[in-house]
Amino acid sequence: MRRITMIKLRGNRSQKEIAEKLGISQQHYSNIELGKRGIKPKMFKKFESVFNTSIKELAPDIFLK
Repeated sequence: MRRITMIKLRGNRSQKEIAEKLGISQQHYSNIELGKRGIKPKMFKKFESVFNTSIKELAPDIFLK
């Protein structure tokens, strides 16, 4: 997970606002943004919707060969 990408896409929205849209706690989202936790596959569509971008941009390391 690229923390800088997540912060840039979050813009001026708070972690709490993003977490609410994703249906997770602010702490859980913070851990994802810090790279302490990954995005579970079942959450990909929600992340794509909230950030209006593909999961490949949010988490390119998942798709490396």
